[in-house]
Amino acid sequence: IAKLFLGNCRRSVKPKDAIHIASAIFAHCDYFVTTDRLLLKKVSSLREIRTINPIDFIQILEGKL
Repeated sequence: IAKLFLGNCRRSVKPKDAIHIASAIFAHCDYFVTTDRLLLKKVSSLREIRTINPIDFIQILEGKL
């Protein structure tokens, strides 16, 4: 899974991050929540999953975003 993700990723993503994101995509998750600002920036263009920080995620859950 991670190799597929890394092979298709335009920007460099650390292998451990790639495993987590690829696993979330494979599991059909709607969101990938992280505090890693650099990772958020690198994978923000993914169509398969929405990457988001925890504060925005909580606001979505509370219906504020």
